[in-house]
Amino acid sequence: MSRSTAIVVTTIFEPLFLDGFLKSIETAGHSDDVTLFIIPDHKTPASVSAAAKAAQANGFRVICPSLSEQDAFLNRVGAPADFIPDNSDNRRNVGFLMALAAGCEVLISIDDDNFCLPETDFIGGHHVVGQPSCDPFVRSSDGWFNIGSLLDTSAGPDVFARGFPYAAQRAKRTVAFDVPAKPIPIAMNAGLWLDEPDVDAIYRLCRQPKIAGFRGQSVVLGPDVWSPINTQNTALTREAALTYYYVRMGFALLGLRIDRFGDILSGYLTQKVIKHQGQGIRVGTPILDHRRTPHNLFKDLYHELAGIVLVEELVPWLRELRLSGTSSLDVYAALADAIEEKSTTFSGFVWDEGGRTFLSETAHLMRTWIGIVRQFH
Repeated sequence: MSRSTAIVVTTIFEPLFLDGFLKSIETAGHSDDVTLFIIPDHKTPASVSAAAKAAQANGFRVICPSLSEQDAFLNRVGAPADFIPDNSDNRRNVGFLMALAAGCEVLISIDDDNFCLPETDFIGGHHVVGQPSCDPFVRSSDGWFNIGSLLDTSAGPDVFARGFPYAAQRAKRTVAFDVPAKPIPIAMNAGLWLDEPDVDAIYRLCRQPKIAGFRGQSVVLGPDVWSPINTQNTALTREAALTYYYVRMGFALLGLRIDRFGDILSGYLTQKVIKHQGQGIRVGTPILDHRRTPHNLFKDLYHELAGIVLVEELVPWLRELRLSGTSSLDVYAALADAIEEKSTTFSGFVWDEGGRTFLSETAHLMRTWIGIVRQFH
């Protein structure tokens, strides 16, 4: 089935990822249905724009807006001037908004160090969103599922994805896989990765994990089962994508600056909406090769630490929260209200050192996002 599909990626590196995705799109016959939005920033090399133009000349739909074109678009859709800061991973929101404004039915988010595997129908693999799934249904005794258990790792024990609360990592659980009595419609599909798993800096410093392969079975999270979902190799239906605001980072917490958790928080918030809607989150295929760009792991740890602490207390509250609303945007608006209300009552370690302000500001930014995307609904 042909569906208008958008791939969104930000980059400040050479566009080495591009050819593999274009080849997959062409080989699988998706060239007329897929638009790739490459969102540059101030540090993005000129070779990215040149590669986008070359792809356009070869018949692909590749859009690589300059910073002035991005600003003009944001002005047209009514985004405040300071809504999406420069020189930040928050620029991914520009691509999300452009894709939604263009009418995409499926939104796929990738990172610039994700590489398409040869002979893989990447788009077809993500077109499970919007369709009913008969993949095994995960049930868990404590409501958590470790998606790293679907991967073969050289590190020994299963890896835990970045954003998986440490209290839940230490907990013992019983996991079962059931055949669903009725296929569940998939609203979000999280593809996994080879080589470098998406783990936090603590795990990477201690274990240096590598992924040797995918164990071969995609699964659907049960309605009460949770996992962190990032923005690399993740697809959403249009309805779910309307709530996929990439949470702004850079706030001061605990004397640190929270970073590298915008995707994790946006994944948790959209999961909440999807679960309220009675829809499913699938994890597994398509698989990408994660050739991780160079990182200073101690710098990563500095930026991740505040997010690690915040998630530890925020997500248990989020799981128990009851929301109202029928449309995804109405549910998301109720979620923003609940976050702002709750921000005044959290107290302790991270909350007394900027956490409450961070939640209040995030709720405000979520409402700004809602005001923009309602015009595309």
